[in-house]
Amino acid sequence: MPAMSMGAKIILVVVVLAILVLGGLFFQRFAYVDFTALRFGLKPQVNNTSQDAAALASLTSELDAEEFPNRDKHLNEARATQYLSHATRDYFSGSYAEALRRLDRAKWYDPHNFGVFKLSGQIQFERSQYRKAFNDWARATQLPNYDQSLLRDLDVLKRLIRYCRSEIDKLQKTVFHHPDDRVSMARLKELEFRMEE
Repeated sequence: MPAMSMGAKIILVVVVLAILVLGGLFFQRFAYVDFTALRFGLKPQVNNTSQDAAALASLTSELDAEEFPNRDKHLNEARATQYLSHATRDYFSGSYAEALRRLDRAKWYDPHNFGVFKLSGQIQFERSQYRKAFNDWARATQLPNYDQSLLRDLDVLKRLIRYCRSEIDKLQKTVFHHPDDRVSMARLKELEFRMEE
């Protein structure tokens, strides 16, 4: 057997050490992987600990937040749109109370939906609750829209509110001077109902 030179011995020692170091790193990295399943052509099984699962869950939630920052916004807008479509159906069937309940939920999910406030104002107007209708339509005009008729309707509603206020003032004076006047009292209560917030 030929004798090895000193340089060849050093290279051999370095190669053996490199193999041992890489083997140690490999063993450290894949110590938790069960390679026995490879005999049967299956994927290796990973033995997860609860710490690994918690770390993985937090990492996935962070990635979701980074990848989809507006996911909740889009889901809420979709829910609001769904509530609006159901409320529209209720409105046309005459179920105003049910439509208003759905519209309140839609306002909660998406407070920037023009259609929700417009329909809510329309229902309140048809129920003769002018102040509530004014509040909803005023909010709708603050949102991006292309509906020019809403400004006209809001102007008509302002005139109705002014008329109701002047009538309430007159009726309050009448009721104060004539407390037994039941017609004026009933009319006053009706107008106050229309002007409720």
